[in-house]
Amino acid sequence: KGRRPQRRLPASHLVPSHFCCSAPECFAAMGCGQSAPKDDKKGRKQGNESSGKGEDKAKDRKNAANENKEYQAKMEFLARVPLMKRLPKDQHPVVASVCEVKDYVKGSAVIQQGESGDEFFVIFKGEASVHVKDEKGVSKKLATLKAGDYFGENALLRDETRTATIIAESQLSTFSILRGNFQELGLNDKLQFQNRRAVGGGGANDGAESKAKPPSEKTEADVKHIGDAIRRNENLQTITTLDDARVQSFVAVMWRESIPKGHEIIVEGDFNAVLFYVVAEGGFDIYASAQEDDEEEKAEAKIVNTVGPGGSFGELALLYFVPRAATVKATQDSVVWVIDRKNFKDILMKVSDGKIKDYIKYLDGVSILSSLLAEEKKEVAKALVEMHFAKDELVIQQGEPGNAFYILYDGEVSIIKDDQVATNLAASTARGTAQYFGEKALLDSEVRGATVRVKSETAKTLVLDRDSFNMLLGPLKEIIEQSAAGARTGKVGKGQAGATSAMEKKEKILRKDLSRIGLLGCGGFGTVELYEHKQTQETYAMKGLNKGYIVKTGMQDSVMNEKNILMMTNSDFVIKLHETYNGSQTLYFLLETALGGELYATYNRKGFHGSEKHAKYYIAGTIFAF
Repeated sequence: KGRRPQRRLPASHLVPSHFCCSAPECFAAMGCGQSAPKDDKKGRKQGNESSGKGEDKAKDRKNAANENKEYQAKMEFLARVPLMKRLPKDQHPVVASVCEVKDYVKGSAVIQQGESGDEFFVIFKGEASVHVKDEKGVSKKLATLKAGDYFGENALLRDETRTATIIAESQLSTFSILRGNFQELGLNDKLQFQNRRAVGGGGANDGAESKAKPPSEKTEADVKHIGDAIRRNENLQTITTLDDARVQSFVAVMWRESIPKGHEIIVEGDFNAVLFYVVAEGGFDIYASAQEDDEEEKAEAKIVNTVGPGGSFGELALLYFVPRAATVKATQDSVVWVIDRKNFKDILMKVSDGKIKDYIKYLDGVSILSSLLAEEKKEVAKALVEMHFAKDELVIQQGEPGNAFYILYDGEVSIIKDDQVATNLAASTARGTAQYFGEKALLDSEVRGATVRVKSETAKTLVLDRDSFNMLLGPLKEIIEQSAAGARTGKVGKGQAGATSAMEKKEKILRKDLSRIGLLGCGGFGTVELYEHKQTQETYAMKGLNKGYIVKTGMQDSVMNEKNILMMTNSDFVIKLHETYNGSQTLYFLLETALGGELYATYNRKGFHGSEKHAKYYIAGTIFAF
């Protein structure tokens, strides 16, 4: 291994001390020939004399086939579970090996709130519901979990009591993993759980989000009053399109609250800002502290506005986790209609599938989000909120703390640094172009490095704030770091092209970057040729399988199994599959080169038969492969 071969080598080059299945279909799929038994009649005779043994073997084969099907089903299922998508494929069999199947009848509790736990569950079949008891002991159903959903993750990460009760809503089949196995395999460094309050412990804004209350009953007059107030709010009109269906959805989820005279319903500077109010009765004064020109401190708060019935306030809280810009105080006993940020954004984010695809295309261009999986980008796309800005309006201002990321999809803005225009960004829906800025705000709360001012008559943007992103997927910085760490933990193989870590495997090897050196061999299915990478000079074996012959011999499943299995292995003792390519007539496997020849031929040529040390060495290699 490592030396450049002659122009032609044996077709069976793919089996040195590495492992390869010896079944006839495996040899065929590998493009390797296998000679037929020399005395077929003798073999049949012996078979007839030992029919009892043959029946036992048939039974064993059947049992093995059933076990294989069950294992394959488990592997296929785990590959579809979103939680496992970030996990390298060669780790899937490791997870499958420690998964225990557990079944529950309808109505039974899988885990109980308050109990200690050391087990994590992924639902394979059926549905389960999530229930949480409040301080008064009243249980409330929060969510329904289906196949592919998981729960109990906190028990894997730390020794704490369960935060919810999970009840089987139907016959439930789960895969469970114990904390000991989880930590022994190092999965806590490779898997990333979402920040979920329904089943987990929640996040920093739990208290704020939990302020949402059940909708109150409304008369026709109430519905009209609230709808008119929302439509009159100029900020909301600027932010989004308020069609009748959307306004009615807002009205439907609002609840009624009574506010006593003198109560400050909003306090300037408060970060716990997630509610929007429509005044039904009474009135409110709005106080704001003016900034002194030569001082950092704010002057005494003064009344800047008064809001009566039909008015509204707090709309900025519907889009951002930003501190309140003013204090709002009741001037008399008053009644307000309230909507929380989550409900408002859920309604606002109900966009068509076509728009979601467009949003994902925009996100694909944001380099800082390259670590996200396709499913995660889709969730981010669903969370984007549309905002429109008028000419000369400031979108962001230099020196202010940043917490939102913007995608400009129509219009033009100027990027101004230290009062000088650094550049202009233009986007157009007609041309399908988009620009983005403020993306570092998703990582941390550094101050803005530039001001963005609208240059065109209007500028249309999509906005996502850091807290919303964190609630969806967790901190972006952790995702980036964990993605890199997960790749670094990939086992590093030895030898030429095989010496690739999981991180290096992510670099796509393009077929155009390979040059052919020579033919290694050919078999019934196609050829095996030696290729060299033009930049790295790494050598690879390119196996070509004729599509027509694969279909003719019914080997489609075998070829796909070969691909899937090799993609899920990472061992010095198993041939590595680096890439696959699809030609018009041929399927190509780009494999690790293994030029030592076939083991059987090597034994004959070298006279190894009877050597105990050689037998131990090659048997050990096979065991390590398994």
